[in-house]
Amino acid sequence: MHVYIVRHTSVLLDGNETCYGDMDVDVRPSFEEEATVTRTRLEGMTFDGVFSSPLQRARKLATFCGYEAAILDDRLREMNFGQWEGLLWADIIQGEPVEQFFARYIVEVPPGGESLQMQYARVRDFLLEKKRAGHQQILVFCHGGVINCARALTGEVKLSEAFATLPDFGSVTHLDLTHLTD
Repeated sequence: MHVYIVRHTSVLLDGNETCYGDMDVDVRPSFEEEATVTRTRLEGMTFDGVFSSPLQRARKLATFCGYEAAILDDRLREMNFGQWEGLLWADIIQGEPVEQFFARYIVEVPPGGESLQMQYARVRDFLLEKKRAGHQQILVFCHGGVINCARALTGEVKLSEAFATLPDFGSVTHLDLTHLTD
């Protein structure tokens, strides 16, 4: 199964300073310009299934690209940072070495949220379900963390590196999951 995974365009929040994952933030005013680049990357491609995170930043891009009927799936939501959503990362991390902080949350659960391993499990479940259903080529509109979980399934990245290597906004990542098994 081939999967084309699209990360949403940039959002209204300040760069990487604010913690947002499952928080439903809107896109920037530059959305149409950014989304046009993404739509161009998808031109001429066909898919036997199109799916999207229900968060508005992913749904808006799916609709702009011509996939307003994309099937919404909660497993494609970004990682839930719980009580940290909307706070500044500097206030959350509070002087702890950044790499050490994020390494902990691969397995630890932020207050009221989920760990990276929990997100990985739901993304894996989604992709295995689509493969079992016989899909050959699907399109997914979602988030950087979801993309990195899928990339970890292929061995392209290690889960321990997932926080440090987010794909660009509006990017399209192609993954070959032909060899993915239960």
